[in-house]
Order: sequence, then structure tokens, then C-alpha cells
Amino acid sequence: MEISTEEKDAAKKEEEKKRIYAMRKYLMLLGILVASVTYQAGLDPPGKAWQSGGDGHEAGNPVMHDNRRPRYLAFFYSNSTSFMASIVVILLLLVPKKIFEDKTELGRWLVVMNATIVLDLLGLLGAYAAGSSRGWKTSVYVFVLVIAVAAYMAIHLFLSWISKRRRSQITQEEYIDQKQHDARV
Repeated sequence: MEISTEEKDAAKKEEEKKRIYAMRKYLMLLGILVASVTYQAGLDPPGKAWQSGGDGHEAGNPVMHDNRRPRYLAFFYSNSTSFMASIVVILLLLVPKKIFEDKTELGRWLVVMNATIVLDLLGLLGAYAAGSSRGWKTSVYVFVLVIAVAAYMAIHLFLSWISKRRRSQITQEEYIDQKQHDARV
């Protein structure tokens, strides 16, 4: 008993829906996790907060803001960027499912989603670099790590792009072979 083309197409569509659902679930988890971490870091910044006022500072203000202002601003802007990118990721995932039926819209959505996630994680990394180190030397090491991670991502994307092109060519060849076979029968 041979499976019909319609049944194969239906199975492929169902598998694709499951894959998209799993991806959306994973990205939602990632977005919520990063939003939680950045929100908590905003409430309890590195270096803690002044417990009492006086000597030119206010109770509740971050100590780093008064002692290491450039580092605090780097932390604050990176953390805020990451928080907002997480919120955008969550909102993009709440888009109605209809958008995923059109392959071009799905492709655009994935590009926006991936760019937002990269911005999200880079903001989180920047906030970590600014908030966790005491000296500029440690920050330089963290930023070198960022460059290494970006290079790794670029290599991964390039290899993925090559693999995708090869699969596309193979799929086109299989399609042509199938059409030729159908024409003969």
C-alpha cells in the first residue's frame, strides 16, 4: 500500500506546524527568562543601592551610579535594551497564527525575531560586562569574548546558509526528476 501525495503533503504540513509551535514555545520561554533576569537586575543593580541618604547621594539610588557613572550607564542602557528586546520578542510571539501560513511572512517574521533575539542577548551580555567587573581590564576580556561569540555566530550562519542552498538544489532536482517520472507514466 502506497501513501498518496496528498497524505504526504498533509503529514508534512502537520510536522511543520508542530515544528513552528515548538519553536514559538522555546522562544517564548527564552523571552520571558531574559525579561525576568533584566527586570530583576534593574530592581537590584550591581553594587547595590544606598541604604541611607547623605554625602551627596539619596537612599535607594544605585551606588555604582555615584561611584562609577560611565560603567553604571553602560549597565543601565544595555540592561534596558535587553529588557525591551525581550518584551518585543514576547509580543511578536503573540502574533496570530495566520501569519505563519504564508511562507514569505514567516520568513520575514523569523528575520525580525532572530535580529531581536540577538539584540536581546547582546544587551544582556553588555549589562553583565558592565555590572560584574570592577576594572576595565575585565571588561576588555568580556568584550573580546563578545567578538569571539559574534565570529562563531557568523561562521555558523555561513555554514547554515551553504547547507540550505545545497538542500534547496537537491529538492529542485528531486522535483524535476519526479515531474519527468510522472510525464513518462
